[in-house]
Parts: sequence; structure tokens; C-alpha cells
Amino acid sequence: MLLLAAGLVAPVSAFAQPTPAPPVVVDGPSPTIVAPTGLGMSVARDGTGGLVYLKEVAGVEHVFVSVLAGSFQSPAQLDSALPGASSQPVVAAGNGGLLIVAFVNGGQLYVAQRATGATTLGPPSALFSGAASPSLQMTNFGKAYLAFTATDGAGFDVRTAYYYQGTWALEAAPLNATPADDAGTGAGRPAVAAAGDGVAIVAWGEQGHVYTRRVWGTAPSVIFERADAPPAGCSETASGEPAIAAGGDSSYAAVAFHALLTCGAQSQSRVLVNRLHGSIYDGVVPADGLATPASDGAGQPRVAVTEYGLGWVTSSRTASGDVFAMALGANDSPGAVNQVNGLPNVSPPGPVPAIAGLFSDLIAWQHDPGGAGAAEIRVRYAPQGSGLGPELVLSAPAQGPTDAAAGLAGAGDVAGDAVVSWVQGSPGALRIVAAQMYQPPGTPAPANAFRYARSTTPLLSWKPASELWGPLQYVLSIDGAQVAQTTGSSLPPPTALAQGPHGWQVTAINLGGRQSVSRPATVFVDTVAPQASRTVTGRRRAGRVVHVFVAYTDAPPPLSPADASGIARVVVNWGDGSHFVIHHGKFHVYARPGRYKLTVVVSDRAGNATTLVAYLRIAPRHPHKHRHHRRH
Repeated sequence: MLLLAAGLVAPVSAFAQPTPAPPVVVDGPSPTIVAPTGLGMSVARDGTGGLVYLKEVAGVEHVFVSVLAGSFQSPAQLDSALPGASSQPVVAAGNGGLLIVAFVNGGQLYVAQRATGATTLGPPSALFSGAASPSLQMTNFGKAYLAFTATDGAGFDVRTAYYYQGTWALEAAPLNATPADDAGTGAGRPAVAAAGDGVAIVAWGEQGHVYTRRVWGTAPSVIFERADAPPAGCSETASGEPAIAAGGDSSYAAVAFHALLTCGAQSQSRVLVNRLHGSIYDGVVPADGLATPASDGAGQPRVAVTEYGLGWVTSSRTASGDVFAMALGANDSPGAVNQVNGLPNVSPPGPVPAIAGLFSDLIAWQHDPGGAGAAEIRVRYAPQGSGLGPELVLSAPAQGPTDAAAGLAGAGDVAGDAVVSWVQGSPGALRIVAAQMYQPPGTPAPANAFRYARSTTPLLSWKPASELWGPLQYVLSIDGAQVAQTTGSSLPPPTALAQGPHGWQVTAINLGGRQSVSRPATVFVDTVAPQASRTVTGRRRAGRVVHVFVAYTDAPPPLSPADASGIARVVVNWGDGSHFVIHHGKFHVYARPGRYKLTVVVSDRAGNATTLVAYLRIAPRHPHKHRHHRRH
């Protein structure tokens, strides 16, 4: 099911491999950035979002937020009003700058949000007492679900809260398969997926198994489903670490999890996936590419899907440190499993899949060569649901080794742009780093494909290019040469243009250096008025014909005809209320005697005009007759 927020439609042209901009240090290096940082990041379809992490203030861990508004803004402490230590921050972003952050402080679950169109996050407010392990996700239409573990006096429950239009509400009852069954603890911490149709699916661990349950607002489904089961020929010791993702249709969800299996005489650590289809699971499928028996195992399950359920289930090999990914087809259907990394790792890579647009996605991980060099962050991007592209290194070696175990996150917007954030640096000097990856901007469009100008420095204007992560730089080219640049949508040439036509284009360049060029346009400079003369003939008497003849040219020396716009029209105003568009001559008859102002206006296509004025005295129709008297 395709669900699009109004005005947020992906560009028609297919996405390509994005271009990474140099990584930006959001915070640090600082001895107050702790590891692990609780790093979390979310980006809405319109490119707005935020990044959260933990940092010490006076020796106590607190939550910091950096808002994504084109680029990451200076971080600010969110929980300054709370004296105790905070932990487990999570974040979710919606269109229009909507942002929600949840965290735990003193066993209390707090939430803070920034409304659509607002500029700052509001203060945190307490939502639930005795909570831990929050998981937060928001739909494209601003509905958010928060799953968490709660104490109930006799054990632990999995609970949810629902957010919409500034209001939070708790669901009516816990989601546990068995009440007070110590659900959602340890490797069973809950995970939530908010589908595009506004329904959430929550996954959690309970008594060594993985369960799921749907939630409509604050109403959970009557039934719950068990996701885990051992593959054929194996028995299951325990399953946990659930990861869940859903696209636009909550009828489908992919649930990945870590399983400890016994296959024959061998114990094995595996990553498995099961697709929820309505209220039934299709059956467990290995997502790690391992066979049984095997000398290696797998862990670190993660899953991400796009609007149509396309995406990846990622895992890392226990012994080799290799990254493997299962491709998910439409509606989360399991596909082939392939190795992602091209170079060996000596430590867990912590792979993270993420979506970028309706179809595009990516996988980020840490490459650790051991003694051969410092750990670094790498990414492979799959444009428009195609295969993964080449490996790109995002981190900068000068900032020290990366630390994926301390934090690694990825996200993207509807335009196919993507961002990866991570922790980097040496102990006591850690940084929060982010690298934005850019698709080309949209195409700017000249306001006029052709126009005349009566200035040698005409203001050239264009419709701005679409770009979610601005600002854009526009480079103006005239007659094939770059002449000026601006961040605005109009610009005059820096030097005067010669008379005649000039071709021009504008190139939009985003912060990643990607470009798009407008279609060609022409401005015709003509600042010289036509030359004209007129001749008036005929009897200047009422009732008699008066003739005006006009001679003109629009190429006064030293201009050639190609440098002039040409005569557009000649208008004669006889001064008695009548006027006509003429070519060269016109007859007219004045009905009454009097003094009339005769005006001839000769205009060219650029709007330059020459006005000729004459005053005509029109005599009466018959001359005055004198009477003669005879003398007698």
C-alpha cells in the first residue's frame, strides 16, 4: 500500500548513487561524550529530523539533541531541568519539523516534542513511572508509537503509548503473552514498527521467545503471535534481540531476531527472520547465509524496509566479522543473502540498514582492519530498489578510529538523500560525527524562456530547484560563460550586456556538490528607442481629409537589425478621442474645428518608444462670408 504525505512526492527521475559530503563533527571532541552514547537518529520524508545522544554534565549523563534542518544544528541539552542521570534516548521525526524524543531518567519515562512548524523542543514531561528500554517510531502522517518495558510489582510488562497531534495516551493493557512474565527485559527489549497506515506492530522477548502484537492507537489486538521457531533439524535454546520493520501496509512486517540453536551436536548463534502476514507467520528463514553445521555464527540482527516492504535484514558473523544481508522483496518477502563487506573485519561491524526514499536504501557498518589501520565507517547504497552499489568510506581518518559499538545510525529522506552518524575518536576525546549523502537537486527553471529587456543589466529570475537539504548555490552562465553566483533565485549580470540576444542558464549546486542545470533561456537586450519621423498633409479644415505618414526604423546606427528587437506597433492618436494602430499612414477627418494634439507613438518589441507630437489647428468647415451693403 502506497501512502504519500501531501506535497512530498519523490522526484520522477531515478536516483543514482549519492555523493557524500565531508563528515561534520556535531559535537566534540570531548571527554564528556560517553560510550556507548545511546546514539539515535531519525529523518522524516521532508528531510527534517534530529540526532540524540548522551553526554556528561558535571559528571552526570544527560540527553543532547541536534536538530537536522538542512544540516545538523548546534546540539542542546534536553533534560537540563532533571537533576539525575538520563539514559536510553530515542528519537522519531515527522514532516514539517515534527520531532519526538523519549528517554529514561530515575526510572521515569519522559517525552519531549517539537510541534510541526515550531523552532524548539518543548520541556520533557513524565509519561510513565518504572520504565526502561524505550523504542519509538513515527508514521509519515505524524502518528507515533512508543514501546517500553514497565515494572508492575510482580515482574515486567511490555507497554505502548500513542502520540498524535500533540497528545499522548497509554494503551489499555500490557502486551505480554503472559501477564507479569518478565517480558521485554535483557535481550527481549521491545521494538516497534509504525506502518504507514497508522497501525503499529510491537515485537518483544518473553521467556526466551519472540512475540508480536498489533496496536491501533491505544487498542492492542486480541491475539499475539510468536515469531521464533528453530529451522528444520535444530532445536532452540533461546531467541531475543528482536528487530521489526513494516512499510505502508501493516498487514506485513519483517521480524528479525537472534537465536541460539542446537543443530545435531553443534550449538550455533544465528540470525533468523519471519514474515508476519496478517495474523500468521510464514515461517522462519535464515537471514545470515549460514549453513548447519558451520564453524561460524551470526548476531546483531537489524531490519529496515521502504514503503513497499523492500529492504534488508542485516547480520554480522561472529568469528569473521563479515556483514551479510538478506534482500527483502515486495511486502517484506525473504530473498537472497549475500556478503556486503569486501574487506575482512577484526571486530563486530555493527551493520545498520536504513531507508532513503520510497525505494532506495542503504547499509552502513564499521570496517576494522586491526593493525593495518584505524576503524572506519563504510556504506553501500541501493538506488531505487536495485542492488547495493560500491563501498564508500564516510569517516575521516584524521578524526581517529570509529566506534560502532558506541553508536552507529542511518536514515534518509524521500528525495533519496541519506545520512549516517557515528561515534569517533580516542577515549576521552570522542566525537559525534555525521555524513550527509546527496542526490542531485531538482532542476531550476527560468521564469521566461525568452524575454526582452530594456536594461543592459536585466534581472534574470528562475524557479528554485527542489532540495530538502539546502541551501543551494546557483551559478549563472551567460553566453556560455559563468559570470556570477547566489543563493537566491534571481541575479543581474555583473557587467553590462551588449544590445541583442543572449543565452543564459543557471546551475543549482547542493552541499554535496551535486548539480542540475536549467534549460536554456534567452534575454534580448534592447535599450534604444526606434527612430521615427512623421509628415502631415491635407486640408486642415473640419470635414476634410488629413493624412499622417510615419517613417521609422529600429536599427539606429551603429546597431544592426539583429541587435534590435524590431518595431512592434505604431499608434496614432488624433487628439479628438480616436486612435488607431497603423503601419505607415492613416487618413482622418476632424468633425469639428479646433486645436488638436496629434500624437504618434512608435514602439519596439522590447517596449522602447519614440513619441512624436504635433498641434493641428482645424479651421471651420466653410470660410466666413462677409456681407456687402449698398449705399442708396
